[in-house]
Amino acid sequence: MGRHAAQRRSRTSRWLVRLRAVLAGGLVLGIGTTATLAAWNDSEYATATVTASRFGIEGNINGTGYAEHATSPGPTLVFSPVTSAMSPSTSSYTTVLVRTTALTNIGGSLVMSTSSAPSDATLAAQLTYSVRSVPLGTTCDANVFTNSTGTQIVATNTPLTTAVPANTQTLSTLGANPLTYCIRISMLSTAPSTVQGLTTNVTWAWTGTSSA
Repeated sequence: MGRHAAQRRSRTSRWLVRLRAVLAGGLVLGIGTTATLAAWNDSEYATATVTASRFGIEGNINGTGYAEHATSPGPTLVFSPVTSAMSPSTSSYTTVLVRTTALTNIGGSLVMSTSSAPSDATLAAQLTYSVRSVPLGTTCDANVFTNSTGTQIVATNTPLTTAVPANTQTLSTLGANPLTYCIRISMLSTAPSTVQGLTTNVTWAWTGTSSA
C-alpha cells in the first residue's frame, strides 16, 4: 500500500506542476493580448514649401538703357573719340554698366574677362587698354586713370593682346548698385605707318555668379 500511495502522490504532483505551467502560460498570453488592445496612436504632419531663387544680370551699353546681351559678341561699343580713326598717341573711352535684373533676389559676384582675342594681331600689337571700376555717375575720361579713380581691373596701358586678369566685383540684389566700368583704348606713340587702315575686334564678357 505504501508504494502505491507514493506512486499516486508522484503522479498527482506531476499533474499539478503541468497545470500550474498551463495556467502560467495563459496568464502571460492574457497580459500580452490586453497590452495590444490597449495601445493608442496619434499623428503629426508638416509640409515644406521650397521656391528657387532668381538670378540674372543686364548691361547698359553705349548709354542705351539696360538690357540682356547674352549672346557673343554683343553690341559694338561706342568710344569717344571714335575708334574708327585712331592715330599714334590717341586714346578713346567708353563706359559699361552692369547690374542684376529687377527680379534677382539673391546677391552674387561679377567678373570681367576676355571672351575672344583681337582679330588682327598686327594692329592689336600697337594698342593698349585699361579698365577701372568707378563710382556710378563718374565721367569716363583721362582723369579716371590719371587719378586712379575706383578699382583697377586692367592695369594702365596693358597690351590689347593680354587677357583681362582675375577680378571680382560684388553684385547687389534687385538691380541695385550698378557696377560701372570705364574702358580706355590707346594707340602707341611708336605705331608704324604700316598699320594704317587695319581693323581689329576684341570681345569682352561680364559673367555674373549667384552667391548661393
